[in-house]
Amino acid sequence: MRNMLLYCFLVFVPCMLYGQSGEYVVPDYKGSAESFFSISDSLIRREAGSFSFAGSLAGLHGETELTPFGVYAQTESNITLAHEQVKVYIGTAHFVPGRHSFEYFGHRGYVYKINGRHFWGIDGQVPSRQVVAVRIYYGDRRVDLPTRAFRDIFEPNFCFRTSLLGSRECHSKAFMSADGERIYIYMRNGRIPSLYEVTWIISRGEYLGRVVDYAY
Repeated sequence: MRNMLLYCFLVFVPCMLYGQSGEYVVPDYKGSAESFFSISDSLIRREAGSFSFAGSLAGLHGETELTPFGVYAQTESNITLAHEQVKVYIGTAHFVPGRHSFEYFGHRGYVYKINGRHFWGIDGQVPSRQVVAVRIYYGDRRVDLPTRAFRDIFEPNFCFRTSLLGSRECHSKAFMSADGERIYIYMRNGRIPSLYEVTWIISRGEYLGRVVDYAY
């Protein structure tokens, strides 16, 4: 993609590619159906908006009190978040291109789909890492999110220190609603111009759905 600049804007706006032969548009269909701005449930909208970037655009940041989970354990490939007897596990792995199929936009080498799906994490390129598991432990009970919830979620971010002795900044979080019925699992992944956020919503121990938006 030499001599080409990629500009990706916020929700619903396609990517514009500028090359030696001129300008053309790569449609971006990822953001509409699962966007925060499509949530119809007012309670979930307030709760999910209280910690997300998209929610801050709607003026909902901090509007609802949720209980944050703490970091229980972290390795290079996974993170576990915990609150009392409830734990949230997110597992990742290296992306192996040979195990996947790719579709390209035109003849420019722009990766458009992976395994027949639009994907999040890095626009137009092959990702390096992927989310391979998201699960919740309610004591001894284990709830696994279905593969469809994370199969297109790439370039995950966990926690890191801003400096050797600096504070830890986490891009993977979990929150519990005040009534204990809902858990929100949040990740802010990728890098600008592909930075995005995903929130998985679990209600009464069942996977309800997810919210995905660009996050810059």
